[in-house]
Amino acid sequence: MDGTIYLDGILFDKIKELMNLLKLKKKTFYFLSNNSSISTNDYLQKLKNVGLEITKDNIIISTHPTIQYLRENNFKRIYLLGTKSLQKEFIENGFKLTDKNPQIVVLAFDKELTYEKLEKAAYFLQDGLPYIATHPDKVCPTKKGYIPDTGSMIALFYESTGKKPIIFGKPNKEMLLYKLRELNLTPKDAVLIGDRLYTDIRMGIEAKVTTICVLTGETSKEMINRSEFKPDIILDKATDLINILK
Repeated sequence: MDGTIYLDGILFDKIKELMNLLKLKKKTFYFLSNNSSISTNDYLQKLKNVGLEITKDNIIISTHPTIQYLRENNFKRIYLLGTKSLQKEFIENGFKLTDKNPQIVVLAFDKELTYEKLEKAAYFLQDGLPYIATHPDKVCPTKKGYIPDTGSMIALFYESTGKKPIIFGKPNKEMLLYKLRELNLTPKDAVLIGDRLYTDIRMGIEAKVTTICVLTGETSKEMINRSEFKPDIILDKATDLINILK
């Protein structure tokens, strides 16, 4: 979403037209994001606020495979580095958020991060607690430029503790493939559109779906030329699809 359909919550021109065209042509579509700074419900409200008529079923964020992993491995007491919005989603899913004898450290995109949170997490990691992160994005694009994202925090903890997390979200291909299995579709039936080579495009390549890289976010043509992750198609912006689909 960030850098592909909007920046700072401001929808790019003609995105609504593209969504309406997809619906008209009966195309199933999803909004994928690694951004775990807000809950699924808040994401839904955010997209509705910019005029997109969708439901929670149209949203896939890195929080979803993270929660699935915690459930499958019976983790219940969590030290979460995450915003109040995300904390609410974890609590609603039955987890106890605590800094007293947690079973695991979970790192999300915490825009309310404090040094106290970093300090506690560093001690837990040095004590050998399991450690996972929602996604590896190093930066998040804004209208003014880029701000540190979860990947930067992963680097911080590695430098201070020597620990690396299990990472969910893009480029983990399962974030895409689990939905295709649910829909009884194959990778050749899907197209992934994104603005980042090392998450979006890499995930699409590893999942063997068609990839489209747009230049409205983090990536430039020069970066594509230098990258090992080459998209199948390059578009200036996502809404260039309108002329292709008509």
